[in-house]
Amino acid sequence: MTIALQDIEKQVAAAIAAQDRRDTAPRTNVIIAVQNPELGRHLSDEMGQDPSVAGTVVHGPLADVLMSDDLELDRIDIIAFEVGTDAEADFAALKRVEDMLTCPQFIAVSTRPLPDDIRNAMLDCGVHDMLVVKPGQSADHAERAPQEPPRDIPSPATGPETTLPEEIRNDGDMVAAGHGDVTVMLRARGGAGASTVAVNLAAAIAQESKPGSTALVDLDIQNGAIALMLDLPDSDQATRFVRGDVIPDAAFLDDAMARHASGLDVLTAPDVFAPLSAISPQDMVTLISALKTRYDNIVIDMPQTIVDWMDPVLANASRVLVVSDMSLPSVRRTRRLIDLIAEEHMTLPIKVVMNFEKKPLVTTEAHKEAAQLIGRPLIHWIPADARATKRAVDLGRPVIISGKRSGPARAMVALKKTLFASAARG
Repeated sequence: MTIALQDIEKQVAAAIAAQDRRDTAPRTNVIIAVQNPELGRHLSDEMGQDPSVAGTVVHGPLADVLMSDDLELDRIDIIAFEVGTDAEADFAALKRVEDMLTCPQFIAVSTRPLPDDIRNAMLDCGVHDMLVVKPGQSADHAERAPQEPPRDIPSPATGPETTLPEEIRNDGDMVAAGHGDVTVMLRARGGAGASTVAVNLAAAIAQESKPGSTALVDLDIQNGAIALMLDLPDSDQATRFVRGDVIPDAAFLDDAMARHASGLDVLTAPDVFAPLSAISPQDMVTLISALKTRYDNIVIDMPQTIVDWMDPVLANASRVLVVSDMSLPSVRRTRRLIDLIAEEHMTLPIKVVMNFEKKPLVTTEAHKEAAQLIGRPLIHWIPADARATKRAVDLGRPVIISGKRSGPARAMVALKKTLFASAARG
């Protein structure tokens, strides 16, 4: 699953790969809104290489595209738009559609690196991913160039063979050494609340474990929010890791893991913006080996984008949680994500967590249809409580500690008990 950061077509195709292999699978509808004709041609060429993607390139700012009478948002999966010179107009356009449950996924595209304030504002407006694209540069070259290590620094790719043992499964997946139990957190969409669930699940595990035996790892290296939720700094050591300056072994963990008051050891996201392609699969095997050797339980929060180093993470997982909600786009993407995982990791337990909604006393037709589309029962529900969640972030503490009696806290403690009771029975 090698995916170039700049390759829109491959990013879309990978997210629905399992379903697209079927002749009857629906196509992913994509709109690309650009003001730079060269950028439009580049993205159109990339997108057109996959028959599973049905897309249209339109010229003009995002605001004009969203106001078009011909645009049916409920029929569009992705809108990739060029960030214009008038960023405020883009923000206003996004604000107008942010409350629509059926709105598509938005991806911001720029030909130049975006300032942090623009990036943060885009995320606040509901943008799911941000890509820097150079139209005159091939996707393969663009993926490799940023991760070239300095000539005087040895590449960490050869390190794991001499520093940590590893096994190789018959199916080719690399399984890291160590005994630790790994829970991987994925999201059906940006803003699904996966990081909040990851923080609270890890904290719930830590409450019943000895201090320092539970790790929480933020691998959303571009948009990681765990540091903010726990009032911890972004990690300069994680930055060194993604730049290839260190081997992510036991010595790395000594410097990189921060002890939180909840008893969690936390690896926060890098303190600089890094391309998702900066981490290699072999780097990830080394990191997971070190984590599994040191910790009894590890909770890993993943980025929304499918990347090639996702494979070794899943190969070492005990379970995967996909955090979703009841909106139709989220339900559809949950199924596609499950299909993608199951095709290569058939025995890996995958659970769906429906966020922002209380567990229904009576199953409605909408709930039945969602469960049927996803292909598994909807058992785990986390109710919304904006006040308790905001207070938890303000205090830098998990909601299961700062708001023990709130609905989300109780639901997440119950989630932990159910998951690990099932693991014990299995």
